[in-house]
Amino acid sequence: MNGWFVAHLAATGAMVGFILTIQLLSYPMMAAVPEDGFVAYEEAHQRRVTAVLAVLAPAELVTAVAVAVVASDVPAWLTLGAGAILVGIWVATGAYYAPLHGRLASGFDPDVHRRLVVTNWWRTGAWTLRGAAAIAMVAVVA
Repeated sequence: MNGWFVAHLAATGAMVGFILTIQLLSYPMMAAVPEDGFVAYEEAHQRRVTAVLAVLAPAELVTAVAVAVVASDVPAWLTLGAGAILVGIWVATGAYYAPLHGRLASGFDPDVHRRLVVTNWWRTGAWTLRGAAAIAMVAVVA
């Protein structure tokens, strides 16, 4: 088996774990932060999330591209579909989720927070689907 598939599974699995942690712990706990400390909390959240993503996101992207290049035994729909999901996740992150965090950076807004928590299930599901696709790719090439 090509090592790119294992690396891709590890990188995607790390992103799945990360988004689950954000969805199930970080985002819901925002509502419990006292109002006078929320701006500092959101600033720290953004800084720390960015630091984690600065490592995990490129690892996932590089391994996804490598897998697509070497995936002769994997059905094209699987690698291309997983790649399309990744593109969709990052477009949504930049176009929708980053602006929500931008609005929260000036103070807690219950409506913005609710939209963040409720709609982020889409990204959580999409990354989980990518994790399943990475497992399927490893199974095909094993």
